[in-house]
Amino acid sequence: MIKTIAIVGFLSLAVAFNSYAQDSDRIGQLEKEMQELKLRVSKLESLLSNPGKAHELVPSGEGWKSVVNWRKLATGMDPRDVRQILGEPDRIDGGTIETWQYQNGGTIVFFKGKVDRWMEPGK
Repeated sequence: MIKTIAIVGFLSLAVAFNSYAQDSDRIGQLEKEMQELKLRVSKLESLLSNPGKAHELVPSGEGWKSVVNWRKLATGMDPRDVRQILGEPDRIDGGTIETWQYQNGGTIVFFKGKVDRWMEPGK
């Protein structure tokens, strides 16, 4: 009887652990999809707020001077995309959480290599 109870208990734990692992994987996938959707929404909002400027060429290396360019930023962007829009920052600090500072006072905060938030110059 004790042996049967122990086997049933062990099997119950195995099923519960397997279910937890599947839930954890699914949650991770949903979080990734949500982040991708946030990026898409941010880009669309940026295009809607600046319809005539959506395809404007960014001045080489001096994009940080234009507020229009700051409004092209979106959460989840890669540093490469930010450099393409704003140019090289004046100063970079950090590691996992990294802060870029531009000469006009604008700042960008990256978390794990993606734009988390930013502050336009003069705000």
